[in-house]
Amino acid sequence: MKRIVYTIAVGGPKFAKCALGLGRSLKLIGDQAKRVVITDQLDHPWDRSFDLVLQPDTPFEWTLFSKFTALDRTDADQAIFIDCDSLVFKRLEPIFDHCAGRGLCVQGRIVRDGIWYGSVPDHLKKHGVDFMPQFNGGMVYYERTPPCEAVIKRVFAEGQGYKDSGFQYDRSLIPEEPYLSLAMAKSGLDLVGGAHIIPDHYDFLGAATGLIGKLDLDVMRNRCQYVGLKYDLRFVEPYIFHAARYINFAIYWKQLDRLRWLEEYEHKYGFGYMSPWHKLNRSIHRRYLKYFKRVF
Repeated sequence: MKRIVYTIAVGGPKFAKCALGLGRSLKLIGDQAKRVVITDQLDHPWDRSFDLVLQPDTPFEWTLFSKFTALDRTDADQAIFIDCDSLVFKRLEPIFDHCAGRGLCVQGRIVRDGIWYGSVPDHLKKHGVDFMPQFNGGMVYYERTPPCEAVIKRVFAEGQGYKDSGFQYDRSLIPEEPYLSLAMAKSGLDLVGGAHIIPDHYDFLGAATGLIGKLDLDVMRNRCQYVGLKYDLRFVEPYIFHAARYINFAIYWKQLDRLRWLEEYEHKYGFGYMSPWHKLNRSIHRRYLKYFKRVF
């Protein structure tokens, strides 16, 4: 099975920097899935952390729907789309393995009331469904099977009616989440049974929603931990950290700087390089150990 991680970096330099951070984080933890980026900014060192670079093939306002094009634009059997403003702290094999054979999967829950792109009850009434999946589109799994490809085709069909959909949002890009939700609700998938809705407590994806206290985020120690109040209050240690609103916090950009520095370090030095400071420190320790006859 050919597995890929798919992301998009279109519209501005900051998105390229974010996507490079995502690719670098995957490389740093040794994830083995091929990495593919769709970008209109080709003057970046993509080849150091991505295996394939594709240019956009949709109008700008439809950019977010590009996350569903992996099966058309690559030979992948399984794809995990990850938003570019994300960092990965655990290898993705368990996500691929969990979702394999299920078709299209998102992490979230079924909703029948509340607010999501407007009033959920109003959405259900307008579109003739009994419930909708509510999820964070920062991670979507899909695979090359006829049922899955049928759902993806329906996502684009639902999106064509965006002007009359009743979904509320305040950005220039058409959001894919509500139309994916409708496509899933209308496609006869066993959503209530949980085959396509990954429970939130699996923590495949975390966005520090309802953060309480400190966000412990450190790529040098491969650590992402926090306590948050989302559906319930609990400790979270996600595979994928979706920065989302935290893209405006310095702690996230500090991690991007560290990942960039690590990449430059690897590019500059060879196998097993030991810095002058490390050599000096080793010499001091050796003298200390030799003095106490621990080494000879």
